[in-house]
Amino acid sequence: MPYASQQFFLQKREVGLIVPVLCTMRLLGEDDIEDAVEFHRRITNEIGDPGIFAEHHTIAESIRGEGAVSGIYAGGKLIAVRAFSYVKEYVDEAMEDLGLDESEADSTAVMDFCVTDSSFRGNSIQFFSYLFMENILYPTRYHLHTTVSPQNSFSLINVLKCGFHAVDFKEKYGGHPRFVLYKNLRRPIAVKTRGHKEILLRNHDYHPKVFSEGFVGYKVKRKANGMALLYGKPLLAEPAPEKP
Repeated sequence: MPYASQQFFLQKREVGLIVPVLCTMRLLGEDDIEDAVEFHRRITNEIGDPGIFAEHHTIAESIRGEGAVSGIYAGGKLIAVRAFSYVKEYVDEAMEDLGLDESEADSTAVMDFCVTDSSFRGNSIQFFSYLFMENILYPTRYHLHTTVSPQNSFSLINVLKCGFHAVDFKEKYGGHPRFVLYKNLRRPIAVKTRGHKEILLRNHDYHPKVFSEGFVGYKVKRKANGMALLYGKPLLAEPAPEKP
């Protein structure tokens, strides 16, 4: 198995201070389920929007083998959790979103969530915890799927920085608008930025039209009248080399 733990220093924000703290990132096991669920519940309550996070039982399912979950600890306490799911229900929905053949089910993973303690935000945890998990997933799971609300520009920026591209815009989860984002670790794509389009995130009617023209979303840009998604035409790259 690829490396399952890393140590590094993160900066913790306290009143009038920024403190370097030694942290450990590792895969979570069954003994960690209770802590992970409680941490997830606490962050959900702080954010005040439980609809954007996972059901608590899916955390346990992922840790027990129907996914993979990593946690970052500081002083023996969880300060961040990142989860991917292989649960059939979610994988089937992802394959439908992405137009994948059912034979690709065992190669598909759903990026579920990343939650961080407020005192450690600003350390790019979403980015490097994703890279840690990518190394765990590949080469077995290489079709990576997630969805993001157009109202959540912060998460959209982070997911795009991780190398995902927006490939569709549709109603999901009971009629809520969502961008569908995809990353193929086996066949990554480059995107042409010349002749790009810029569509405000709030202009929901325009995104499906741009996707239908063969564009993908690759970056969020702040404009005078709001946040916009930049679209370019994709170029298919050579397959990524297999791990030794």
